Amino acid sequence: MRARASKDGLTVRIIAGTHAVLLAFDLADARRTGCLGFSIERTDVETGDRRWLPNSLRFLSDPRAEQVTTARAPLQKFRWGDYTTEPGRLYRYRVIARYGTPADIIAQGVLAERPGGFDVIAGGVALELRTEDCRNEATSVFFNRGAAASQAYVNRFGDNDPDDIPDALTWLSRGLEEAIVAFIAKADGPDYALHGCIYEFEKPTPIKALIQAQGRGAEVHIVYHARAGGNTKAENQHAIASLGVTFATTARTKGSAIMHNKYLVLLKKDATGALKPIAVWTGGTNWTEGGIYGQLNVGHAIYDTAVAERYEAGFQVLTQDLSIDETQAKNDVITPVPASRDTLAHGATPLFSPQNGLSMIDLYADICRTAKVLMVSAPFALHERIRNVLGTPTDGAMRFLLADKEGSYGEKGNIDKLNADPGNMAAVAKPFEGLKLADFQKRKLDRDRLMVDESFHHAGIHIHSKIILADPFGPDPVLVTGSANFSTNSTVANDSNVLVFRGDTAVADVYVADFMRMFEHYWFRSRKDEKLQANQVFALKDDDSWSVKYFTPGTREQRDRLSFLGMNT
Repeated sequence: MRARASKDGLTVRIIAGTHAVLLAFDLADARRTGCLGFSIERTDVETGDRRWLPNSLRFLSDPRAEQVTTARAPLQKFRWGDYTTEPGRLYRYRVIARYGTPADIIAQGVLAERPGGFDVIAGGVALELRTEDCRNEATSVFFNRGAAASQAYVNRFGDNDPDDIPDALTWLSRGLEEAIVAFIAKADGPDYALHGCIYEFEKPTPIKALIQAQGRGAEVHIVYHARAGGNTKAENQHAIASLGVTFATTARTKGSAIMHNKYLVLLKKDATGALKPIAVWTGGTNWTEGGIYGQLNVGHAIYDTAVAERYEAGFQVLTQDLSIDETQAKNDVITPVPASRDTLAHGATPLFSPQNGLSMIDLYADICRTAKVLMVSAPFALHERIRNVLGTPTDGAMRFLLADKEGSYGEKGNIDKLNADPGNMAAVAKPFEGLKLADFQKRKLDRDRLMVDESFHHAGIHIHSKIILADPFGPDPVLVTGSANFSTNSTVANDSNVLVFRGDTAVADVYVADFMRMFEHYWFRSRKDEKLQANQVFALKDDDSWSVKYFTPGTREQRDRLSFLGMNT
């Protein structure tokens, strides 16, 4: 959901996802002089909870070293993220441009932070909006917390191992595992069926939910990866045997390099008694503890019969365990690949691999090339054709790359080369070390490195979501999301899938808000490390010089400001 308001030269734009909200600001030229930043007050309209959003920086003259709020440490940026929202809730935000000396702002802020002191800081722009609701079938998108939640985890649960704290596992899942179980629960009788293709068919909770669906009379049939090599085949078959699975299972033993899908099709009998596909659960989340609690992952339920019919057709192909040539030929018919972004249909378009050729890669590259604002999440090495697009001059565009490792963008040093262009912001996932949460996640992720050979080995992956999001702040966004990585192997060798959304602004809002939640964490950490290594001061400026770069043509900050305001579309 989106909202915009202006008053007295201050403009505020808000983009609301489910668990995250992005706020963008702008100031008229006449209001820039003397501005030391922005304070943000948030009210949960339904509960009455009222608070100042926090800031991680403060004025050097602020004597209080504890965590400060934007009331006395205003944001010296033209956008911010609130990553503590709940889905489907009505919030009121008030953004105030702050003027005066740091001493004035600190003193006023201390008073405003006291109980009932909010109105000490008056004025600003206020607007209300409701966050997107993942319980709504139109925006049924679930991101877990991912490794970047380390500090928030410690604040809540202490430096303790999540294995010993059930509530901590629930917190890390953030509804992702629960959503898989809830989708399965929709098969609540003999009129339903669940047909799925699950790469790592291991985690007991969703498997037990399938057993319960079978117990309610629903038909259940799962295709799982069972190629020789690695341990995935053995682990999948161990789970099937140890959990007492009696519903139909098909081992995918040949054809693809790996059966890399993670989807379920929900079917329901029509008036004639024939089973008809009605919905799909998909995304990049493996059914493992590392997939649910460790890596950044997303699951997405689609309640669209046309899309569900395509997935059911793909499922029926995989149950035959065909050769790779036969599978490619059938996928080319079931999900033909659009030639370019311009030829994409509005709505959701599924694409299956393996494909006979790199047309999927060419589509991704075209989406990246034509984007004025671009977000890319890359767990593994991006295909050269996509890297070539990202390596070209941005020419006014703004691109954000979240790479799991530096190798996700080719050779060492390539990330630095990207960041030399003011239109690029590239961050690498470097989780906190030394915390028990980090040890837990490493243990789970190393446990999940079960690939068929070393060319697919991926121990310790923290950014596992596969996302390309083009022009999310405009009226015609394009989103690529699913289980397929943006690589040759994923396109021509693996069983995998993506959904390409065009024009769905609500879905784009959910994805961009959570993408920026993770991106900002890793970008801030890298910049902070650089400043510390250079012995630079990491604090707020005492004058309005901080804002100059945001209004200087051609700078990264100017492009960033215009992008989030929706003016670079």
